[in-house]
Amino acid sequence: MPPNPERRTQILDAATDLLTDTGIGGVTHRQVDDRAGLPAGTTSNYFRTRLALLEATAARTVDLHWQHVEALQRIIGQPITRDGLTALLAQMIANPDEQFRRRTLARFELFMEGTRRAELQPFLNALQAAAMKSASVILEAAGFTPSPKQVGELSRLLNGLAFSNLTISREAPGAEDLVGTVDRLLRAVLET
Repeated sequence: MPPNPERRTQILDAATDLLTDTGIGGVTHRQVDDRAGLPAGTTSNYFRTRLALLEATAARTVDLHWQHVEALQRIIGQPITRDGLTALLAQMIANPDEQFRRRTLARFELFMEGTRRAELQPFLNALQAAAMKSASVILEAAGFTPSPKQVGELSRLLNGLAFSNLTISREAPGAEDLVGTVDRLLRAVLET
């Protein structure tokens, strides 16, 4: 009998929550069963190995990011100003909604694990492609026509800024003017 798709999603969402709350080491079959409120052994019935569970969790993260891209495309139906673009990006980095913050932390956990597990790289490449698409959608709504190289550069810089904002105290030097920092990054990458 094929697996129940709702149960599969429940398992993968629990694994994503564990990535955020405990890190990659907390994503075990037993912990996922507990987090999802499922009988022991359920997760291993869907994903026989831990690697299969991590790969499926990475694939779910990719799917969720593509859903985010589609939502952005619907929301940003009209042009936004340069100042609006700067404010939007700063808001996404400084004060993301809780769901976006948690997914970002999970994404960073997966990228870190990808440095140790080459098997995750195809999923992480797909995740990066989704992130670059979302950046393109936002930039194009502001009237820019960035090259893939510019989107890649900006994505790397904004990822670093998001990582720093999530992990380093906001009281540390460099965190006091996020809007100004984002504006300088946009100018450096898009106006060269």
